[in-house]
Amino acid sequence: METAFYLYTIVVMLVCVASGSVSLSAYFVSRRHSFLYAAAMLLFYFLDLALIFQYEYLGQNVEYSINQFYTIDHPQLKILLALGTLEPMWLILCDFVNERRRVLRLAPALAFIAASEIVVLCLPVDEFRQWLFYTLRQAFLLWCLAFGVYRYCTARNEVEKARLRRQEPLFLITLVLCLCILIEDIVMILVFDSSFFANADMLPLYISERNFSENILLLTLSFFTLRVAADTLRLRFKEPPSADAPDTQEYVDELLPAFCERYHLTARERVILEEVLQGKDNQNIASSLQLALGTVKAHVHNILKKTGHANRAELALWNAASRYLHANLPKGTKTLPIAEWEQEYADLKTQRDSDYTKLKETRAEVAELQKIRRCVEIALRADQPEQTQSRTKRQEQER
Repeated sequence: METAFYLYTIVVMLVCVASGSVSLSAYFVSRRHSFLYAAAMLLFYFLDLALIFQYEYLGQNVEYSINQFYTIDHPQLKILLALGTLEPMWLILCDFVNERRRVLRLAPALAFIAASEIVVLCLPVDEFRQWLFYTLRQAFLLWCLAFGVYRYCTARNEVEKARLRRQEPLFLITLVLCLCILIEDIVMILVFDSSFFANADMLPLYISERNFSENILLLTLSFFTLRVAADTLRLRFKEPPSADAPDTQEYVDELLPAFCERYHLTARERVILEEVLQGKDNQNIASSLQLALGTVKAHVHNILKKTGHANRAELALWNAASRYLHANLPKGTKTLPIAEWEQEYADLKTQRDSDYTKLKETRAEVAELQKIRRCVEIALRADQPEQTQSRTKRQEQER
């Protein structure tokens, strides 16, 4: 049994280290803060497991008293490690839903610290104190899930709701495992009698306050993190960003590989799409890439067909939305969630259609004015001969 727990703990720790390393690598190539937060989450949980590992295997062959069942060793250190694991989860969610208010990003962490300190300092040492101390972690997780549901219910458009619905599997898994953690803590701390463990070999394991459902939850989050980070690294490997790209194109460089991947654009179409987004016409693109004009037209046609755009002007709106969003990023950030881009793209498209309608009306008014002007000019030209004849007669009479 001890060997099995030993190997189990080592595997969980290795998974955390591996996923955290891949997530950190994804951050360095994409500069997305969510990957940095995920790496921090996995690092702190690794340290939390290392602390449990230390208690279990340094405490072998050591006799424990019944009074030690409900003690919390190094509570401040455990609060710090728990906060280091939970706060990055909250920050990832905030980034995903584009929540930028600093007060809201920090408030749950401060509330968690205050509540944990109150439990440690004010409650007597018993099973309820120990249970409440660890249940605060699940309360933090449930807060994150509840906030995600709130943002889904208050989403402004169907695009944002669809984006949130894609995370439904992760949401449901997290919710179920969070409830399992609560049940396991209730059973192990509040239901079981501590005397049951008095002479058992599992006593050190119980004192370490290990929670297997919590381990499974972090393994699940590690899997999702590893999958997303690996996809990012794969995209960057296939389409590495330009080293000398101007700052205004950083957001485009962030989205364009995923955009091309989504619509299955070839490498040549990817290059031509970049030229189109820079506002070049087919002739300039052909000259720049040393291609035949017909070849460029065929590629542009394929790009429009694959992406479902009616013309290249709609593709140009993609670049306009990206440049606008990048120019108006909040201070201290470099990227925005794709929902922001989609909303800006939709707004620009609506504005373009509205401006085009106004332009057509203005053109019609100008055409009417031009007709009136031509009529006036014809009338003036018809009147000029009569005036000339009258002037000539007056001059003759004067003579």
